[in-house]
Amino acid sequence: MNRTVTTLFLFLSIFSGCKSKTGPVESFDVIDNVEERNGVAVIQSLPVGTPIVLCEQKITSRSAIEDSFDANYDTEDYFTEATTAEEAFYLPNKDIVGQEMVKNVQMLFNTVSLANRVAHSYELFHRATWMVEEDSLSRRDTLEIIRESQPILSESLLSAAFPDAKALSAAKRLKRAYTEFNGDDSEDSPFSLSYGQYVEHFQSLPQVASDTMLDHFEKGFWSWYDKRQFVPEIDAIIRINMRDSMANTLSEEQLSHFREVVLSEPDIDRRAILALEYAKFDHWDGSILLGEIIESRRYTRYLLECWIAWRAYVQESHSISSFSPITNNYYDKVRALCADTYVRHCLETDDLNAKCLLQNLIFCEILHRQSCLFGNESFVTCMALCSEEFIDPRLAE
Repeated sequence: MNRTVTTLFLFLSIFSGCKSKTGPVESFDVIDNVEERNGVAVIQSLPVGTPIVLCEQKITSRSAIEDSFDANYDTEDYFTEATTAEEAFYLPNKDIVGQEMVKNVQMLFNTVSLANRVAHSYELFHRATWMVEEDSLSRRDTLEIIRESQPILSESLLSAAFPDAKALSAAKRLKRAYTEFNGDDSEDSPFSLSYGQYVEHFQSLPQVASDTMLDHFEKGFWSWYDKRQFVPEIDAIIRINMRDSMANTLSEEQLSHFREVVLSEPDIDRRAILALEYAKFDHWDGSILLGEIIESRRYTRYLLECWIAWRAYVQESHSISSFSPITNNYYDKVRALCADTYVRHCLETDDLNAKCLLQNLIFCEILHRQSCLFGNESFVTCMALCSEEFIDPRLAE
């Protein structure tokens, strides 16, 4: 694997502004003559009502986020994470557990989740040894670092996560391969070969969305996803952060007004859209607003974007360093909650677009540790959310 984690799952490219609209998916008529005003003026004109609490935040509250990084960790210790690896799997409740779609989602999600746990540990190992001369590391040192980075997964958890015998066998083989990993990640090493076999196993699993569904979804994505159908003047707000970010700081009064707008919005789609834009100005408070939407378990077509943004802002607010703890177990724990929201929505409706988004959510990899020159991937994601990710290509400058 040569010091980089092989990409196991491909994330659909439709969320980048490079795609064009070539066909409708439940398209709507946009009022093109809505006067585009200054983005700040649009924010100030948004009405404020009585605050609406969507849910009691338990796993996405301020204290829960802070606790996920473990307040007692040593600043030099980037192995520490309070959330256990076992919390990062999707175990559906009894009321839906036997249904075919639920079984497929559980299998796919947990197959990816196990790969994510191994990838996270593998990156920890290489971050710990990155600046150390190979000759200066004894075999004992190498094995100790690998031991410290191991994902702790019990046999009972694996049995619950992978009720299918073939899938359980594949999961155990990959877990054993990393347990026995000795630092050799060459192409023909036992670890690399085992990882490759795991990829083949994943590719044989039934998918949530068919190729035909995904193709249709991609072609009409931007028409269906267009945020103007819920917030007609959203383009002006989005454009604020597409330009020079140094000039786009809202005043304390403007930011406070924007936050009150989000907190008083009853419509979940509109609330998600506005919270996503608020969070670009205030990553920490914005992550709390996004967390409440996620934890409310109310379906919105913008749920995947909310989770991706929430994860990036939570990590960026803590640290963008590759030496910092990156709480990927915690992030995937919340991803599993999102998956359950999608599943329940799909069981109650014939929403093919939601199934496509669910498949994208399932395929999401970890927040990578050495993603760029600056550090971990949160920095890159935050920048992309302002410039291209989930931004309609018609807004490209």
